[in-house]
Amino acid sequence: MKTSRKAYGIYSIILLLSYVGGMNLFIYLKLLGINELKYTHGEALKTILPLSTFMGIDMALAIGFLEFYVFPRWKHLSFLKFTIYKYLLLILTIVFLGILIYIGSEYFDNNKSVLTLLANIPELLGSGLFLSGIIYTLLFSIFFNVLKTISHYLGPQAVASALLGRYQHPAEEDITFIFIDLKSSTTIAEKLGHVQYSLFIDKCFQKLTESIYKFDATVYQFVGDEAVLLWKTKNASKTVAPVLLYYDFLNRLNEEQEFFLSKFQEIPHFRASIHAGMVTVTEIHSVKKDIVYHGDVLNTCARIMAQCSQFDKDLLVSSIIADWLKSNEAYSAMLLDHIILRGKDSPTSIFEVRSAII
Repeated sequence: MKTSRKAYGIYSIILLLSYVGGMNLFIYLKLLGINELKYTHGEALKTILPLSTFMGIDMALAIGFLEFYVFPRWKHLSFLKFTIYKYLLLILTIVFLGILIYIGSEYFDNNKSVLTLLANIPELLGSGLFLSGIIYTLLFSIFFNVLKTISHYLGPQAVASALLGRYQHPAEEDITFIFIDLKSSTTIAEKLGHVQYSLFIDKCFQKLTESIYKFDATVYQFVGDEAVLLWKTKNASKTVAPVLLYYDFLNRLNEEQEFFLSKFQEIPHFRASIHAGMVTVTEIHSVKKDIVYHGDVLNTCARIMAQCSQFDKDLLVSSIIADWLKSNEAYSAMLLDHIILRGKDSPTSIFEVRSAII
């Protein structure tokens, strides 16, 4: 799955800070009294922390390269093979970098010959400091990958909010939602069968993920062939990001038409609805923590989504969203009807969004 440059940048910064901090923590713990470093004083002591920082940067760059360009190519392997190959390569990378940094520091700081340093490598590999460094770095890498995996499954917002205890008590927030749903999903599923249909949806959501990164959307949930995304309304209203995301997603799917036709003999088409308003945000505590949103905004957005089929339109929005587009040259909102949606007593104004770009 492709990831946006911004996502790469954020992950790279986190990786860099984590490994630099981790290596410095390792050295700090060693300085507390482990034999190899407890007698280190003076000028040698001054070089240790810069050296550990340099090693942390090198580790972050090397592991970032593996995460971005090597490990994704192994996704076709079984889970067991992927795990074995991944951590064997991590161990080799850690050992190689450790040797390289040792040779470089001794060569430039103490003017030792390369041949002498190469002869000392077996002794280095057997030293307590080097072995403990390898074990520490490997365990740190495993811990970092576990956190990354949890973040991927639960979402960064849920993880951060759980750690900070942000929604332990219900809070009201102004949120904008977009519901995105596959048109004719039942017909396509029956034609393709369960396995091919799952691959079909997965490919569509890979393209949606690129748009999610581009427009800073938060994923609320994926349910079958439907995705629910959200923004803080104060941000969404300024940039009309939900509308931009929808049309960006359509463009990405259009660029992949030949692939979808050759692979599935189907071209996906998604419809969407957008609505904004006050909701209650809170944590639920069951087998896992999750962030949930309660309120009429979600129900209304879902009901507007259902009207896409009734009116045979691609993107329908509420009057709140239509107001955002009044001064927008690229998009316009046309009133379709005032409808009493299911579960409501008063009519809701439904608008169709039209793009001057597509």
